Amino acid sequence: MSDLESSAEFVLRANGIRALVSRRGTWVTVQGPEPLGVAAILGLMPGVAWTAAGKSCSSGTELSETAGALARNYLRRSDRFAVQVEGRGDAMASDIEGSITSRILESVRGSRVSTQSPKVRFRAAFDGTRGAVGVEVKEGPGGRPTGEESVACLVSGGIHSSVLAWQAVLLGFRVRLVHARFSEESLRKVAGLYAELSRRADPRWLSLEVLEGHSILGALSRYVESSKIPVFGGFRPDTGEGMEKLPKVLAPLYLMPEERFLAEFETLGIGSLDSPQDWDKKWLKKQSSRRFGGKATDVSGVLDGLT
Repeated sequence: MSDLESSAEFVLRANGIRALVSRRGTWVTVQGPEPLGVAAILGLMPGVAWTAAGKSCSSGTELSETAGALARNYLRRSDRFAVQVEGRGDAMASDIEGSITSRILESVRGSRVSTQSPKVRFRAAFDGTRGAVGVEVKEGPGGRPTGEESVACLVSGGIHSSVLAWQAVLLGFRVRLVHARFSEESLRKVAGLYAELSRRADPRWLSLEVLEGHSILGALSRYVESSKIPVFGGFRPDTGEGMEKLPKVLAPLYLMPEERFLAEFETLGIGSLDSPQDWDKKWLKKQSSRRFGGKATDVSGVLDGLT
């Protein structure tokens, strides 16, 4: 959780937002301007299961009062709602949940409790001295905050390798994207992938390395042989392409169904690569590499920053 707290502070600063970030149990609370804007920025970060907009409180009574005020803004008569609370021990959480639920029912007559299909979900936490209550804005991607382990992900700019990189980020790895450039389109797509991931995760632990020269297979083989960290590839069982060519590369998503790849790729919001790659086509005689990383930026920023 300390990693998530640190990442949230860094991402907000990168977006020009000054805020006080603190941790309460498994919660990370942010006190600052524009709560919905903050929720939108942090809502895609790995380790975030959900985001809510509300208010910090110093007592159980204040939690209930604030929940009632929020209910009057977000609930209408006959609307269904749910309350989820984290407290210091099950007894405290149960007491707070009951108090908040009662206050909401009093504040909006005709509203109903429903854990199955609520229109509005209220989230609250209290550790005995401080807490917060809010209305859930959206669910987050979940996963783990960035940890200490690093991994290299071979990326072509296509669907499967892009999903692989995103899943590695969700697993908490510090990710190095490795791309053997075979066209300007492929480089631009990979730059787009970096840009998207840099907005979702802590960019301090994200980097891109672009290999140029020889063939795709030659460039990647040399990289894999010299790598001191594990290397992941987006190989899949329907083609197995790459498995025999790069036997030392791990394929953690090998058994993921194609429908799941497509669904996950849609959530990234980046276009797929159209031109096919030719593993053995010769490029330059001398191999070189360019690198970029550690910053949240757009596609142009990535392309201009490669050195």
